[in-house]
Amino acid sequence: MLAWAWSLFGVYLFVTALLAWHGGRKTTSTQSFAIGSGRMNPWMAGLTLGACTASSSLFVIMPGWVYADGLPALLGFGVSLIVGLSLGFWVFAPRFQEIGADVGALTVPHWIGERYRSPLLRRVFAGLGLLQISYLVLVVVGCGYVMRDSLGISYQMSVVLIVVFVFGYTGFGGAWAHALTNSLQGAIMLVLAIVIFASGIEWWLDGSLWKDLASTGLVAPESQLFSTHAEVWIVQTIMVIGFCTQPQLLSKALYVDGRKHVGIMLLTAIAAVAVYTLVLFAGAYARLGLDEVVPQDQAASRYYATAFLSAPVGAAVTVTILAASMSTLDGLIVALSASLSGDLIGKRATVSTNRIVLTLIAIATAVLALHPPELVQISAQIGIFALIAASGGPLVAGLYLRGRLSALAAFCSATTALTIHFGMHFTGLNGGNPGTGSSIGLVAGIVVAVTLGRARAPA
Repeated sequence: MLAWAWSLFGVYLFVTALLAWHGGRKTTSTQSFAIGSGRMNPWMAGLTLGACTASSSLFVIMPGWVYADGLPALLGFGVSLIVGLSLGFWVFAPRFQEIGADVGALTVPHWIGERYRSPLLRRVFAGLGLLQISYLVLVVVGCGYVMRDSLGISYQMSVVLIVVFVFGYTGFGGAWAHALTNSLQGAIMLVLAIVIFASGIEWWLDGSLWKDLASTGLVAPESQLFSTHAEVWIVQTIMVIGFCTQPQLLSKALYVDGRKHVGIMLLTAIAAVAVYTLVLFAGAYARLGLDEVVPQDQAASRYYATAFLSAPVGAAVTVTILAASMSTLDGLIVALSASLSGDLIGKRATVSTNRIVLTLIAIATAVLALHPPELVQISAQIGIFALIAASGGPLVAGLYLRGRLSALAAFCSATTALTIHFGMHFTGLNGGNPGTGSSIGLVAGIVVAVTLGRARAPA
């Protein structure tokens, strides 16, 4: 098994590095590093967006919640996710691309700064982007568990290898490397999602799967994320809609040219993610197939290691999950490094500056991933949901209000959202679910941004 895993992993690393090298030849400026040519093939951009959306969190961490909570987690991370993505992408991306193309935006903070005519606001949101490091840690941790269980190396070595390789090829190739490698990774992930879903066919046929899921009910009262119907449906849907504003996703709208190509990109991405969510059933299969109780963050990786006993198939599963990890990591890295470099440093930034910033992010990610919290999903959500809440209001007002907008309104919106999100978290009013406070903060921030922004905008 190890020989097969390392052989296929080696082939994958070689092909990925080759694609990154090809992308690097096209990366000659901060613009090409951030968004490529701006006229990318929409099918490629769509598969890139879909793969970037579905990280190792979906393949490794989220099935663990299904393992622990059953049907509520399957519905919350499955149905609510697809509904939220569909609404969020179509609400934000087309208009974002239209305005972004007019002002020459390269990142989400750049877009906000130009839309509100405020360099200070641009820098503020670039700084808030550091909250994405919590998401980077989540992806690296999930990848580390898979490498440890399937490649026979320590968790610590796994973290170091994945950080060095992904940050290395992304720093060299930028957006083009991200798009080319994600097209490969996304296609492989489509095949794996179907293979994982089919691995539990025996439990479908004998009826034990639905019997077990039905026994969990529609809510999990002891769960941190799915204890009520509102958390399963409303909170999850709102947060996924907000998740579509994340820089590594929304910036993909700037990869293509024109509303038609944005539409093709979004349809491709949503269809791909719908297939990827089939891997959530791995958590349900783990409930039936594992002989011992395991920590929920490790349930999926343990199931994969026991369900695919054929060496070639098991090795292919391992490599594909690692591809899922890398597809999200490189998207996050491109968006974050381009923003911290271009939006904080400004016109003095170069491709070399982007790479220096990227190196610093890599070090921070590795250090934090080597000592992960008990439930890495919750830790990541605290950070990433804060950015979602803060960004929602300024983006909605910037997209749909006409005329010149108030930068003060955007700042008040972000401050309101962050105060509610962190206030409910640290006081315990969110019940342990970061999405509860963030969803309330997101809605409140949108109300503030639209109300104050409209008052300042000409009629």
